[in-house]
Amino acid sequence: MNWLYWLPEPLMLLASVTTVVLLIVFLPRLLGRVPLLAPNAVNSDFVLRLQNTLFTMTGLVLTFTLVQADNNFRRADAAVSAEATQIDQLDRLLSRYGDPEVTAIRPQLHRYAQSIVTDEWPDMLRQHGNPATARAFTPISRRILAISPNTTRESLIFAEMLKSLDAIAESRGLRLNTFSLGLPAAYWEVVLFAIAMLVFVGATIEQTPFRVVVLAAQTAVVGAFVGFVFIMDQPYRGQTSVSPDAIVKVIANMHARAG
Repeated sequence: MNWLYWLPEPLMLLASVTTVVLLIVFLPRLLGRVPLLAPNAVNSDFVLRLQNTLFTMTGLVLTFTLVQADNNFRRADAAVSAEATQIDQLDRLLSRYGDPEVTAIRPQLHRYAQSIVTDEWPDMLRQHGNPATARAFTPISRRILAISPNTTRESLIFAEMLKSLDAIAESRGLRLNTFSLGLPAAYWEVVLFAIAMLVFVGATIEQTPFRVVVLAAQTAVVGAFVGFVFIMDQPYRGQTSVSPDAIVKVIANMHARAG
């Protein structure tokens, strides 16, 4: 289903709403041919009360899934922001150290940050990291570990460098792990089952023009929620997605600092 994320989000919402509305409008015509399920005035009152209960339960399920999807999105966005902050912090420490050999590490850090945006980000959409980005970090780590502080000031800065270095490695691993964030299949199974039951029960109500309009409006709300949850389910896909903008801004700050 990942190909759907290439579609415009309004189109995905419209498709979700249209699907459930068409079902609630045309399904009663099919069920009317089944003797046991044919709508009638006697059963409609009971079905209406049951349908209201099902709508409330379905709304609660969709609300829960939307909250979970939003939490996953925020976790992914926080991971990218944390990684950008750590890269920026390390660049500042390298510039403050005062040794030309240490300052010479900064271009390598710039290339590593740029590799995240240009090389690794597209590969993340295929659910794996980029080997070139991993290799770009190795010489940075080696050169920083080879630094020998001579003064108390240098020792303090070096200690902060080591912390930032470890934090960057940890943040990259966390970012790669957040790509797998998403609602488990069980969530979607429950949601789709609840919607199917809601539409099925609504289709057994005796149809009048007024009831058709009201039921269509009710199911349209459900369809909009489903489409919205689907859009938020994959943090790195679609128009509303986590982007590398935080790292891009850090790269710009690093170039400005170098100038």
